[in-house]
Amino acid sequence: MKTILNIGCGLRKSDDHFGIDNNPRSAADLNHDLNKVPWPIEDNCFEKVLCYAILEHVDDFYGVMQEIWRTSKDGAQVHIEVPHYSDTAAYTDPTHVNYFSSFSFDTLTGNNQWSYYTDARFEISELRIRLVKLYKYFLIEWLINASLKIKSLRFIRKIWENYFSFIIRAKSIEIDLKVVK
Repeated sequence: MKTILNIGCGLRKSDDHFGIDNNPRSAADLNHDLNKVPWPIEDNCFEKVLCYAILEHVDDFYGVMQEIWRTSKDGAQVHIEVPHYSDTAAYTDPTHVNYFSSFSFDTLTGNNQWSYYTDARFEISELRIRLVKLYKYFLIEWLINASLKIKSLRFIRKIWENYFSFIIRAKSIEIDLKVVK
């Protein structure tokens, strides 16, 4: 049994991954529309989940996150990459239906006023914001990511995202979650 779920694997799927993708031309083990839940996968199968550039395309974000939670074992690691809402690529692809900020996944922790949208619970292990290259050289990316780890600096991320994110643009958000059951 494969213990790594690769969601939206496309043609990039290792032999030790179980791939799910809607495209019949993909290397997926299961061709399935992610929006149709529940997925035809048993509960508590996977120890790790990979989800690269997929969640911005799904109609039901919480339905997909619920399925990731359901099909994963307690303590499973989930790695997600999505475009940040300030990246022009987030809006130029007409198949994108969701836009993400660094706060978007807080609703999955149970410690947020909107956590009632799903019973699926995750712990945020790590969150990284990737800025466009120009701002990496000025250490702005380092400062924003440091503000995620150091409580006394957390106001920096909020100020950047609320007031300056369309000037100092991000490319993507990388988040590591831990399944909590």
